[in-house]
Amino acid sequence: MQNSLMFSLLALASEVSIHEIDVDDIIKHAEVSRGSFYKYFPSVQALIPALANQLAHELTAEIDAITHQIPSTANRLVVNAKLTMRSLAKHKILGNFLIQLPWPTQNTEFNVFTNISSDVELGIKEGLFAKMPASIGCNLLVGSLIGGISVMLSKSPSTSYENKVLYQALIGLGLDAKTADELLKIPSPALPALPTTGLLGKVAALDN
Repeated sequence: MQNSLMFSLLALASEVSIHEIDVDDIIKHAEVSRGSFYKYFPSVQALIPALANQLAHELTAEIDAITHQIPSTANRLVVNAKLTMRSLAKHKILGNFLIQLPWPTQNTEFNVFTNISSDVELGIKEGLFAKMPASIGCNLLVGSLIGGISVMLSKSPSTSYENKVLYQALIGLGLDAKTADELLKIPSPALPALPTTGLLGKVAALDN
């Protein structure tokens, strides 16, 4: 039932702003009673972070399964960012919801980019990036990703578009142009197939 309610919010967020969705919209889409909703969530405002956290857990697990063995923080960050952008642009129902969330530095409940934020923080500690508060580094990269995903959802930019987005973000983090360019030349693995279980399983079924 929880997954059904969360998926209904996810689907509705592709049509209207998450701030316009109310309980009636969700229970109508999920075809459940109002009592069923309140059994699990006290409000839509409580459902939104629950959905964000569940998606973050599932999506991060899929991408981390591919990238966790990359030893270089900078290399791993770039591959994580590329796979995240491609996944959210390909599965529009995910992208349309996630780009509406507050940035993680505004509210840690909504940090759906946990793997990327961790690598930014680690890169600053390792001296790979310019010395700055981790929150600023995360804003630089996450802001670039959100903007890039928004464009990718609205149209089909060239295949080099994600590199252009990440190049500017890496420069903002303090890398020189040559290093940023070399990092972006690293071949990226194919997108992981969505699992058949959980919320992503529901997304996969919808895509099919």
